[in-house]
Amino acid sequence: MPDTPIATDPFVQQFFALSGAKAGLTNPATLDADNYRLHAIAQRTEQLRTQTRHRLITRGTDRAGVLQQSLERDVEVSALGARLARLDHLGPQDCLGFMQTTTGERLFIGRLGLSDEQGSPLMIDWRAPAAEPFFAATHANPQGLVMRRRYRWRKQMIAGYFDEVFDLERLGESTSLDDHSAFLASLGEQRTGKMQDVLATIQGDQDAIIRRPSAGALVVDGGPGTGKTVVALHRAAYLLHADARVKNRGGRVLVVSPHDSYTAYVSDILPNLGEDEVLVSTLSNMVSNAGGARVETDSVIGRIKGTSAMVDAVERAVRVFEQPPAQGLVIETPWDELMLSPDQWTAAVDCLESGLDHNTARSQLREVLVEQLAAKVTSEDASGSESRHALAANDQLDACLEEYWPVLDPERLLRTLYSNAPLLRYCARGLSLDDIDTLLQAETGETWTESDLPLLDAARALVGNPHGEQIRVQRAAALSSARTLMRQVVDDLIASADDKEDLSSQLMNADLQDQLVEQRAPEEPVGDVSAGPFSHVIVDEAQDLTDAQWAMVLRRCPSGSLTIVGDRAQATAGFSGSWAGRLARAGIRDVHVAALNINYRTTAQVMDAAATAIRQQMPGANVPVSVRTNGAPVRYAHPDELEPILNAWLQSHAEGVAAVIGHDAFTARLRVAALSPEQAKGLEFDLVLLYRPERFGSGVEGAVRRYVSMTRATAQLVVLQDPDATRAS
Repeated sequence: MPDTPIATDPFVQQFFALSGAKAGLTNPATLDADNYRLHAIAQRTEQLRTQTRHRLITRGTDRAGVLQQSLERDVEVSALGARLARLDHLGPQDCLGFMQTTTGERLFIGRLGLSDEQGSPLMIDWRAPAAEPFFAATHANPQGLVMRRRYRWRKQMIAGYFDEVFDLERLGESTSLDDHSAFLASLGEQRTGKMQDVLATIQGDQDAIIRRPSAGALVVDGGPGTGKTVVALHRAAYLLHADARVKNRGGRVLVVSPHDSYTAYVSDILPNLGEDEVLVSTLSNMVSNAGGARVETDSVIGRIKGTSAMVDAVERAVRVFEQPPAQGLVIETPWDELMLSPDQWTAAVDCLESGLDHNTARSQLREVLVEQLAAKVTSEDASGSESRHALAANDQLDACLEEYWPVLDPERLLRTLYSNAPLLRYCARGLSLDDIDTLLQAETGETWTESDLPLLDAARALVGNPHGEQIRVQRAAALSSARTLMRQVVDDLIASADDKEDLSSQLMNADLQDQLVEQRAPEEPVGDVSAGPFSHVIVDEAQDLTDAQWAMVLRRCPSGSLTIVGDRAQATAGFSGSWAGRLARAGIRDVHVAALNINYRTTAQVMDAAATAIRQQMPGANVPVSVRTNGAPVRYAHPDELEPILNAWLQSHAEGVAAVIGHDAFTARLRVAALSPEQAKGLEFDLVLLYRPERFGSGVEGAVRRYVSMTRATAQLVVLQDPDATRAS
């Protein structure tokens, strides 16, 4: 497939929705090679789609003669369906751009890989080692590239492209240099080594973090606009594709987002990168709760419930209901009176599998006790199966279990812990007496608060399903009945078969019989998909997580493979220590920190104003350096000017999204969001109107709210404040 410009190519300008110099109109052939390749990708994708669809129809209607062939057909049909679903999302719009090597070869990079009929690559998967220079090449280390081109797609068309040129002799050949290359070109003879050193850190630092191994906890520490969220999401896709640790653990990744708006904002990104095995959710949404959760209005109660001491208290409360009897118990059977001693109870508990929740362990404890007691039956009139059956239905054994290892309900347990003074004082040993009294006196409504949810999650993990034993008994009975029926059907089929090689003879196989029985048996309850375990967990806006929330995360990630994304300067209550110290308190020891210090998104004008807002309260704040200087100056206006300013901006900007932050009475509309500072975290807008920031609070908390809100603006910031408010506020 040639990549040289062809001036007469009929597909020139087909994929480019451009005008003026950027479209290369002075020399239309400059985009011929791009269009040629993109058209080839479109053709090949459609060809594969047609082939896969035809094969799926053919195999779907194939009448296999024997059971093994039927199973093979079903497996292939399932695989073909998954492949067709992937192809339906694949096309030229998945091409990110290309890189050109010193030999003149152009390598096109895509969200997924694609080859032509001869096996030559049309598009290299961005996660493949061969694609690494597209992301990692810098002016200091171009990695064999002379230039790279990045596309910006919109509605299946390229709305812009940007060339980064590493061979300085070729700076004049592109009609659309990116900011950094254009800046280098403008420097001419004024180019300095220091400036090139700064430019050499751009983007290569992000790609290096994306490709870091998954072992341990990697902290991506960066301020607003440093691209830490994008890095984290690309890292999720990269690890699923390239990291053996993640793939070998089942390949599921969890992304923890700070709020629902953020979840919606990023949910489309990972599928676009070719990954579907990623769950994006807030911590609250991971705890199923039919009544919903209300906001915790009492900050003191929220602080207490967020401590690791409360997580420990929940665990200790469960253990209260797992105490052995103090003295021996008599179990009567039709044959003998059997003694169940405390030592025998303890020995039975020691036989339980490790890691079981309380209610599941109770079912297993019953089975162990039945086996131990059945072995004590000495009567010759009782067979082993008869004695076990009698003990399994024994009322005294049931009463014993109910007293010393009862079925627990996690929600009832947590409410009891909150309200029962002796139980709370016994279990919450890490809390002060004042904190215990405060919690006992707190109002407990019928619905849970957001600060309750991590403790409810802990209770559910430790206690398990209160109906689990009943469900298991019902399913076992259904399976037993189905096996009896299956044996009767198989016997009838075999008796009437003339040819023992036909389908009926295959049913003599016990494994196949069990498989058929399982298919007709009641389905096992589907577990909570958000409960894990996950191979890797990414936590965004991690600076605000409480100890109880960190316990939620670690419960879902037994491997300890984490990407932790955050900015200490945006921590609501302040963050004076180090990441290593903070995470050690949460039980995370293997910590590596990678810093991002360059702001690509927010203009220098906005960052200067935001830096003033945060440094007055947090002198050590990690404020990134902005490389964008083409924005408008920060504008200060009266609050009454909100509507005129917003309307004027909307009329002069046909595209783009604005946000009004801090105005409780403002209603969202098309292209305008209405948010609180907390809801705005992690999002970005072309225009931000900050409404009465002097009312955001005082001290560190108020400064953080102002800093977060201001840095949501990517191009323009308007601060609407009372006339007597100082700009420093």
